[in-house]
Amino acid sequence: MTEVAGSIESLLGERERFRPASAGSWRSVEAWLSRELPPDYKDLVDGFGDAVLLGHLFLRHPEGGDPLLTFMQEERRYFHSAYGDVHNIPEPVSLACDQLVPWAYHDWNGDVCLLVPPQAGADWSVAVAFRQCSEFLIIHGGVTEFMRLLLEEGKLPRGWPSGRPLWKSIDASPVV
Repeated sequence: MTEVAGSIESLLGERERFRPASAGSWRSVEAWLSRELPPDYKDLVDGFGDAVLLGHLFLRHPEGGDPLLTFMQEERRYFHSAYGDVHNIPEPVSLACDQLVPWAYHDWNGDVCLLVPPQAGADWSVAVAFRQCSEFLIIHGGVTEFMRLLLEEGKLPRGWPSGRPLWKSIDASPVV
């Protein structure tokens, strides 16, 4: 595969996973979401999923030990429960509240990363929901831009530790 500037592989290096999730596994996830996921997110998961990025960012995989669909369902329920009464949710997140896609979990402080579906022809965005203070960080440009900010510019969300390993497989991962 040729690396493209700004692609997931140009940011993280060669894929750690050699077999992408089956089309059927992705169809199950996208059927539950009632929409297709952005290609850069699927590339990230297929190449680096069922692992921990930067020491604390858990990235699930459709065929992983803790399947992606289960994670998304649980985190969406938790998000609605935890943020249902919060009134200062930024507009991109509040407008898409029932369509948010939880895609990663940071175990240092419980933050969750959400894909925010595009509104009116815009691109996907990433929102980090800070669990300690009911605030949000919005990154326009999707998963690739989010990872670029983390890895190339060192712009970690508030409270995220630095200097951790870039990638580590989850113990006993069934993903090859």
